[in-house]
Amino acid sequence: MVSPFLFLTKGEHHVPNHYRLLHHRLRHQSPSCSGTWFVINPIGDTSPIGSVSLLTFKETQMKRIVRDLPIKIYHSSDAISHSGIVQLLKSPEHYKNYKEGIVEPTPAMEFGSACHSFILEPELFAKEYVLAPKFDKRTKEGKEASAKWDEENAGKIPLTAEQIDALAAMRVSVFNHAGAARILKDGEAETSLFWTDEYTGLQCRIRPDWMFDRGIADLKSCITASKDGFSKAVANLGYDVQAAFYIDGMKAVTGKSVNFYFIAVEKTAPFSTACYMASQEMVEVGRAKYRGALELLKWCQENKQYPGYQPNGEVETIDLPRWAANFDLDD
Repeated sequence: MVSPFLFLTKGEHHVPNHYRLLHHRLRHQSPSCSGTWFVINPIGDTSPIGSVSLLTFKETQMKRIVRDLPIKIYHSSDAISHSGIVQLLKSPEHYKNYKEGIVEPTPAMEFGSACHSFILEPELFAKEYVLAPKFDKRTKEGKEASAKWDEENAGKIPLTAEQIDALAAMRVSVFNHAGAARILKDGEAETSLFWTDEYTGLQCRIRPDWMFDRGIADLKSCITASKDGFSKAVANLGYDVQAAFYIDGMKAVTGKSVNFYFIAVEKTAPFSTACYMASQEMVEVGRAKYRGALELLKWCQENKQYPGYQPNGEVETIDLPRWAANFDLDD
């Protein structure tokens, strides 16, 4: 009999320790996970749909390509995304909080969104962002002018002149990189894909920054685009999970096997750009993580439990991380 935790078991050594421990406990405590598998019916039609019908689409099985879907409607979907999976890999408790809470974007996230729009969707950037002038709010005139400007630009996201200068330099850098320019020459931005995972029955979604004939590309603003530095960002921020989830999502919806590319551009001068393709090893590691996360979410939904790091409230012994333990007392 196939285990519901097959994928997590195969790649278990790649999964964070606290998550492996949680998976082990849930697997042995849950009667529903001891021998149950899921019977999946054939997936339905693949015709594109508009945003209105998407909101009313309630079939259990689905795969859909949706173009020009407003980002707010995309985020309102109950289907799990890469961001949700990253939260699950912390703990189900983190995922539940992520789904129920209002997550305020950090300045880094806001700048990343602005970078994406400026480079990939300049028409959208012009509608959503505006240059914010400087006002001397120490004076009455300055306060009044600032209030009037805020009223006239309500709903738009303000950016400083320095930020816009940085975005312009980043755009030039990206398109001066031959590999990145080839990727971005033809394709489409922000297309939404929805499908039902064949193993768990969970509904999933992705929204690639860029889709083109040879694959998927994701634009990343970063501190360093060097191979060593960016690989650390991949590990720390779950980009390996994103690569695998997006590759498998594209396969599920379109039937096409594609590669996943990162276009990394630095946020500060000289705004260097580097382009990388996710290796097969990276994709396999990311796949092991996201498959285990989906199985865990299935268990959580069935049992209506979303445990944290220590489901049983146990007290554990803690040790130094390996890098900190490599200490010579004679030094």
